[in-house]
Amino acid sequence: MGAAHLVAGHLVAAASGAASSPRPSGGFHFDPATTLGWAVPLILIAPLSAFVVAVSSVRTRRASANTAMLGTLLALAATLLVGWGLAKRTAPFNVSYVYFTSNVAFSGPTNFQNFEIDITLHVDHVTVVALAVVEVCVLLVLMWHRVMGRNEPGPARFQALVSLFLFGCVGTLVSTDLAELFTFWSVAGGATYLLLAHRWGVDAAARGGRIALALPFLTDLFLLCGIAVLYSRYGRQNLTDLVPILHTTAGWTVRQLIVASVLLFVGVAGRLALWPVHSWVTGTATTAPPAASAIVQAVWPVLAITVLYRLLPIFAASNAQTMRDLVIACGVAAVAAPLTSLVGMEPRRVLPLVGSGVSAVGAAITIHGFQYPRLTFAVAGLACIYAAAPARAAGVLAASAITSSMRSEDMREMGEAWRRMRASAAVLLGVSLALGLSTVGALSVAVDSRSRFGVALGEALFLIALGSLRVFMGVGTGPLRRRRAFDPDRVRDAPAPSLGWPYWLVLLALVLAAASLVSAWLGFLDGRTHSASNIAAYITWLGVAVVGFAVAAAAFVRSKDGALTASGWLAAATGRVTGVTSSLLDRFIFEPSAGIVEHTERWLPAGDSALGRMSLLSGRLAAAAARTPATPALIVMAALLALLIGLLSPGVLR
Repeated sequence: MGAAHLVAGHLVAAASGAASSPRPSGGFHFDPATTLGWAVPLILIAPLSAFVVAVSSVRTRRASANTAMLGTLLALAATLLVGWGLAKRTAPFNVSYVYFTSNVAFSGPTNFQNFEIDITLHVDHVTVVALAVVEVCVLLVLMWHRVMGRNEPGPARFQALVSLFLFGCVGTLVSTDLAELFTFWSVAGGATYLLLAHRWGVDAAARGGRIALALPFLTDLFLLCGIAVLYSRYGRQNLTDLVPILHTTAGWTVRQLIVASVLLFVGVAGRLALWPVHSWVTGTATTAPPAASAIVQAVWPVLAITVLYRLLPIFAASNAQTMRDLVIACGVAAVAAPLTSLVGMEPRRVLPLVGSGVSAVGAAITIHGFQYPRLTFAVAGLACIYAAAPARAAGVLAASAITSSMRSEDMREMGEAWRRMRASAAVLLGVSLALGLSTVGALSVAVDSRSRFGVALGEALFLIALGSLRVFMGVGTGPLRRRRAFDPDRVRDAPAPSLGWPYWLVLLALVLAAASLVSAWLGFLDGRTHSASNIAAYITWLGVAVVGFAVAAAAFVRSKDGALTASGWLAAATGRVTGVTSSLLDRFIFEPSAGIVEHTERWLPAGDSALGRMSLLSGRLAAAAARTPATPALIVMAALLALLIGLLSPGVLR
């Protein structure tokens, strides 16, 4: 709150200075660049103000929804104004306020003599696009939730948490000071857990909330440790000051940079929901409110890939082997996540796995773009993930509406959505196309299809297209079985006021996917010159996506039951392997650990009681000794000592 008040004070000063400055005479003149001084802080202050109003005065559902949407809309308007002001500028806008400073040493390196945390607001073209994508996704999901979330408990609390989450996201995106970045990152992470565990009192939501708390918290600790490793060596937290001295500071080592890079990557990968640290998203997909799940799945990849893009100069400063290993890890995750989705039967859990594959492809391309100095396509990975974000939110909303109407979570029991719920089914079709096509532009620019890296990402693209269309075919075609089959007329689409918002999300995703094919869009993002790839590359990667769509469509047209039965067999085999692994872990790790804890819990009170009795006895003996006359006590002690010496002397004890 102190940081917010400080920024608000500077905002007021900037606004008053702008109001009192001389205006040019003659006609209307408006330079949007002059508004950056107050528009950039306004992006951060708007959601914070909405949160403060929500927790202090708003109580009704409609008022809380209006407050949250107003804060988001103001942040979006300020973002568009900042984007207008930066449109013709290549240099970013930076402003910094000293938030905390302390003298911690009087000798030694100057880097460590003072500890300072600055509120640094850094906005460039990448930041503006990321902010706009995040704010549009949050705003459209809130509009959908205003209609579809009428029965959710605690509406005022939910809307306040969304405003707090948006505040943390905006702060993360505009931060270059690592301490400030992690602070806002933690605020967004805490709000994420509260959103995903919003349905308090429900056992399933409580169980799902545990993994949403534990796993991201663990990866966030990796991020904090990576920041600590860098500060312990360099004494700098601002990336602008840190990156130039990575190889010039006395005592720097490659090993320390490798350790910091790996820790930072794991911390970012956790929030990016890469395989295998994705279960905090899939585990809450069916228990959290649909709006909360949609916001989390759409926003966190944008945040994480933007932070990764800013941290990659540190990774590149380590060594080539580390960069190669990180690219391989992302490639494995890009194949494993959509491959795992093929055995899933719950649409709300399948789509996050497909989206995780898209995030892994984008992360692999972004890291690969920093492997060699001459490469400039790293920003294509960001464009890929930005394009998929709105589609991921729309997929969650449509899948939740269909699942709720059909009263089933198994695609083997679902069907006829294209006939009975055409609007929601069309959204799922658009989501499938958007997810499959979002990676085509980045792959065409950055990856050679004949290399091993290209083959791996080509397999990932094929599986992404196959897995995404599989969801649409599973719920949209074939007969409706069980549950509501006895009264299929009750399977109706969502209320009309909510149907339009997912379409806008899909449209935004398709527009961003089409923009990623244009080199001018990549040049706008990073301010560099990008040459367009040859037409053969675009055709090749588009062909891979089309083949994935065709295989999914052919399999379900031939036999929907057969396709889902095969997935069921794979799911059963995977479940058996998982069950055996789980039983082994329970037998050899969890049960012994629980036994140790249980015995320790029983031993501690008993040992504490025994220790208390011994202390009491010793106290009584000491008190009795204090009352005993000194001369008789010395005589008795001397006699006992003489007796002991006599017994231990040679010849007495043999």
